[in-house]
Amino acid sequence: MTGNKQASVQIAWYQVAVVERFSSVLYPLDVWQLLREITDIAYVVPALLLSRGEQEAGKPIAVKGDIELIVNQDKKTIGVRGRDPEKVVESFQELRDFYTERLDPSSGLATHYVEFDGRGWVRGRRNPIEVCSDFWAKCDPMRTLGLILDAEVTNFGIQLVPPNVDPNGPEWFHITIDPLVPSSSSRYRVAWVWRGADIERLLKRFSKVNQVLQTLVLKLEAG
Repeated sequence: MTGNKQASVQIAWYQVAVVERFSSVLYPLDVWQLLREITDIAYVVPALLLSRGEQEAGKPIAVKGDIELIVNQDKKTIGVRGRDPEKVVESFQELRDFYTERLDPSSGLATHYVEFDGRGWVRGRRNPIEVCSDFWAKCDPMRTLGLILDAEVTNFGIQLVPPNVDPNGPEWFHITIDPLVPSSSSRYRVAWVWRGADIERLLKRFSKVNQVLQTLVLKLEAG
């Protein structure tokens, strides 16, 4: 596959997050200490939060450029949010190194899973509505379903998940690519969720999400 073909796929992410969920009974990090010390790696914490322990309405708990720290003690999660997958993965790794080395986390610290969650759009080389219709045109079960409705039918995109896996488990992915309704003749909507327990392997995979997405779209358009 040539570089020119890859360049013909334009990707824009509205939001990307990488989050770690702990399996310990209680939240294993001291969040107050985290906020006091995270400034050492260039995060900015709102002054009101540092001085009074109160979060200002509408403001994130801490930011570093366009990267936002996200913490949910009830769900036992910590992570970062931004718009560039590679930058988000790098920021998550920096954050994780920071809290494992500096905060003396509980000995019960254990990872249940790490999760990538991205939402965005893609512009390929063809009309997404036509692409989806062509992709499913030779699917006999689809024609059978159409007979039940007494109408021609197709699938409005694709959804990729692992077979015979409960989506509530720690090992899961769910990738959706379908026409973006407001721009359905030119853009695809993308929703990308992937989680698992092997942190190092998954972070490498998360950082290459754009390359994988490009390949998926080009294969979809090739039929």
